[in-house]
Amino acid sequence: MASYTLAQLAEQVQGVARGEPTLRIEAVGGVEDAPTGGLTYAEDARRLQQALTSPAAAILTKPNLAPPSDTAKSFLLHPMPRLAWARILALYSPFRTPPPGAHPTVVMGDGCELGDEVSLMPYVVLGERVRIGHHVRIYPFCYIGDDTEIGDDTVLYPQVTIMPQVQIGKRVIIHAGAVIGGDGYGYVPHDGAHHKIPQIGRVVIEDDVEIGCNTTIDRATTGETRIGKGTKIDNLVQVAHNVQVGEHCLLVSQVGIAGSSRLGHHVILAGQVGVKDHVQIGDHAVVGAQGGVSKNLPPNGVYWGTPAVPHREWLQVLAHLYKLPELAQRVAELEKKLKERP
Repeated sequence: MASYTLAQLAEQVQGVARGEPTLRIEAVGGVEDAPTGGLTYAEDARRLQQALTSPAAAILTKPNLAPPSDTAKSFLLHPMPRLAWARILALYSPFRTPPPGAHPTVVMGDGCELGDEVSLMPYVVLGERVRIGHHVRIYPFCYIGDDTEIGDDTVLYPQVTIMPQVQIGKRVIIHAGAVIGGDGYGYVPHDGAHHKIPQIGRVVIEDDVEIGCNTTIDRATTGETRIGKGTKIDNLVQVAHNVQVGEHCLLVSQVGIAGSSRLGHHVILAGQVGVKDHVQIGDHAVVGAQGGVSKNLPPNGVYWGTPAVPHREWLQVLAHLYKLPELAQRVAELEKKLKERP
């Protein structure tokens, strides 16, 4: 179990400890579930008031949120407490770093190359000519296909499937159940049947990407499907063949992107957004939840609805939509009056 003094946590996040620096912090939690004697987090004045009455012994907050002088609680002060909180939570993660080495149950094909301090946990299977960088962690029951490359400090959680000829960058995190490099969805109709189009391309995952549980990213028909640097993908997302996702995008749960679409950088697709094939979405565009993108979207806009339109236009549509029952009644009354006219 992780255990740090308040001073040690302050050093880890480059913050300042106030009160009792030797206080031992063995648990952390939000204000709703603050652990007795542990550390909690308050980003604003309202949360700080809640934290002051919680059982926590210490509070992470901003320097300008002056704590009362009569409190017995200690404080960890940081100008960006949310960022500091994220770093502290990582210290208390239940996922401990496994020791380097390959478990006896690992199956490894010919020509594999492993970097320094690689951890291969039970029942990992490597195909032939797999190249793995330094400090990579691969959890149980993962499959890595032939000719795949995995960069330094990447983590694959249990039951991740990486099909052949996938390139994965450095510091990538792939969560349990994700499948990278499965066949794209392509068929040719002929004589009343659907004939499969072989998918012979690859997938490239650039550095610092995170991919959620049970997400699927299809290999290209030819060429490559690419996920740009720093992009974060939620659980249950489908990225089809030959899609190009730019750098630092956010794809929220249940997003589906059809084949050969292109996203610029810093694009945000909220939950359950669907993107038609061969569509382009510009840099910094945001598509609201359950939006349907059926045509190209310019950069820097916020879009909602199906088909997705600029947000202001969508608000106008909604305003009229909720008036439809009233409008229908008025039309019926007008029609009745017209029929009654001589």
